[in-house]
Amino acid sequence: MENIRILKSPWRSDFIRLIKESRKSIQLASPYIKKSVASLIVDHANPSVKIDYLNSFKLSNFYRGASDLEALEILHKRDATIKSYHQLHAKVFIFDKRKSVVTSGNLTSGGLLNNYEYGLLINDEELSFKIAEDYKKVFKDTEATGIITDEIIDKAYHILQSVPKEKKPKFELKDKELFRKVTEEDLEADRYEGGIESIQKNLTGWVKDVFDVLNEIEADVFRLNAVYKYEDRLKILHPRNTKIQEKSRQQLQKLRDLGLLQFVDRGVYKKLWK
Repeated sequence: MENIRILKSPWRSDFIRLIKESRKSIQLASPYIKKSVASLIVDHANPSVKIDYLNSFKLSNFYRGASDLEALEILHKRDATIKSYHQLHAKVFIFDKRKSVVTSGNLTSGGLLNNYEYGLLINDEELSFKIAEDYKKVFKDTEATGIITDEIIDKAYHILQSVPKEKKPKFELKDKELFRKVTEEDLEADRYEGGIESIQKNLTGWVKDVFDVLNEIEADVFRLNAVYKYEDRLKILHPRNTKIQEKSRQQLQKLRDLGLLQFVDRGVYKKLWK
């Protein structure tokens, strides 16, 4: 096997193989982690292997569904050491300090399977050891990192369970794979917080009318059919237009170009404002 090779999606099978081959240590750095991947790690890791995991533990990540508290619980039960580093953006995975992966993918289904991720698999002991040393410097830095205990996870659960119903993120998607894709693609997207009024006063005509419709759709993630339910209203506002649905789709594209909508999948959209 060559010392360094390109690693492209999907790379779940490579990840599992590297987990299985590890005999002493597995060091993981990924801002986000999902329950399914935590289970995958525990199910395939040798019982004697020491697991360290560097996470970006922020309530907003769990609130939005970017990470799962259940994933951290699974790793804790496996006696993994979990630490938080809020500045973490790197995705680095080291196996026995002999092999390593540097990639764009998080420890999520999207990161291993669904998204287009790109990275390098390093089968070089000297280089992997240097990467492990860099990892250790951050992991052992008590000022920059904090250890995530069962008590912290439990407290986070209680806080999130106390969020008022009207403040909880809303999803109308029943397809689990699509839900994962929405969650994953939302990770890096910033939500506009400047207020709806600042948007409305700078939109006119069709695009403003469709934006107003979207504000009446309660879900943060919605299907195109939810927009079509307002077809009669849009007909009243634009009586000369006979292609209401087609025109509505054009306005969704304009809102996407403005950075206010994310196209998640065919006929599925994500709001990028609060």
